[in-house]
Amino acid sequence: MEASLERIGTQIDRDLDQHVANIQSLIRQPSMSTSGGLGIREMAVRLQKAFAELGCQETALFDTPGNPVVFGHYDAGAPKTLIVYLMYDTEAVLPEEEWISPPLEANLVELPPFGRCIIGRGAVNSKGPLQAFLNTVAAIHAAGEALPVNLKFVAEGEEELGSIHVADVLQDHGASLQADALFFPAAGQQANGHTTLTLGSRTAIIFELEVNGERWGRGPSKFEIHAGSRSLVDCPVSHLLEALNCLIADNGNRILVEGFYEDVVPPNEEEEELLDRLAARWDEEAYRARLGVKAFIDGLAGRAALRRLIFEPAFNIRGIYGGDSRTGDVNVSKAIIPHRAVCKVGLSLVPDQNKVDIVEKIRAHLDRNGFADVAMRVRPDYLRDPGAWGQVSVHDDIVVAMLHTYARYGIDPEIWPRSPGGWPGYLFQHYLGIPFLSGGAGHGGGAHSSNEYLVVDGHDTVRGLADLEKSYATMLYEYASL
Repeated sequence: MEASLERIGTQIDRDLDQHVANIQSLIRQPSMSTSGGLGIREMAVRLQKAFAELGCQETALFDTPGNPVVFGHYDAGAPKTLIVYLMYDTEAVLPEEEWISPPLEANLVELPPFGRCIIGRGAVNSKGPLQAFLNTVAAIHAAGEALPVNLKFVAEGEEELGSIHVADVLQDHGASLQADALFFPAAGQQANGHTTLTLGSRTAIIFELEVNGERWGRGPSKFEIHAGSRSLVDCPVSHLLEALNCLIADNGNRILVEGFYEDVVPPNEEEEELLDRLAARWDEEAYRARLGVKAFIDGLAGRAALRRLIFEPAFNIRGIYGGDSRTGDVNVSKAIIPHRAVCKVGLSLVPDQNKVDIVEKIRAHLDRNGFADVAMRVRPDYLRDPGAWGQVSVHDDIVVAMLHTYARYGIDPEIWPRSPGGWPGYLFQHYLGIPFLSGGAGHGGGAHSSNEYLVVDGHDTVRGLADLEKSYATMLYEYASL
């Protein structure tokens, strides 16, 4: 293994300029699922071709009612098979005027203290890591080495939309996707070199609550009316706020729905031990600074704050709109009573909460408390798979391989027993019964915002692109050796 990794590393260093160009080229092809699917089909076809050029004996576009999933199978004749999960869609680039370099030009820009960085939409989330992994596979071949594991590439084009049709593909093509584990290539370091490794994933139920005067039977029924009638006419916005207050309390931090918490599973012995280790290392002040918040819920701190963050569900009001929602100062105001109001909610669940069960409990709670008129619209894809989470053990081979890889690069990651957020790895565990993990040396930032970047040069604590690619190769060999 050592000699192979040395030869692969030398090849990566030799080909680094071309590897940078490969990433730039991928970014320059737009694939924005959140902007009407701009460039999505072209990107899918491009990836299928790339998989074939890497030597995949089988490639396919799995069509869905939305964007295609691109499949490639490289059979190296190895004992173990790894699914490499990839996402080829990105967020939109707006507002373009905030970018210091055009978001689809993927230029190399000096960004202190990192040196050269690629700036562009998808640089870190996640066309950069995607192409970096393909670069790694190409370097393994160029170095005359054999892939130590079989690879099954699964690249989806709807991650930014909530991975709407991944479950369909896993159901329809499960026989072709059998594997031992799943790996999602990422640039896992933060700007200060700090690295985390998360062993679980959750997802959200996304739904809307709507009040309108016609359904309510009170307030304006068809259109906005003059505010002069407010003394006699009910306001749908106020009714929506009452409905929300029926569901949540304490600034939205306590969920009042009957039975909501009854299936929440407390941390097990392994998770409690990991939580102790994490609390001993966690830089709470830096975490708050990164979020831009002054204090946590209920004044929580230390281990108690981490326990709340990792092991408890959350109800998040993402936005409320209705009536006069224009921007401007207090003088910009329209004298109306709105005829409708809508609230967007993201509900983050934990083991063993069931999405269908939770939706039914919320609906029943509203009905029992006098809010049967409040419409509740849930994205149907969120209810196809009732589970909302996935979990792996720190002792799973894919986790051990990643820990061994980080150790080779002098990286001692914080291990989070569960993630506060989520990604589609849990779906593969649900349908295929395999563990999943994301990781990699290297750093990038600005995902979903302007000036998204991926570090090319790096410095002592933040690894550059060459080490990112070498860490992928190392992980493959470490995994094969276990």
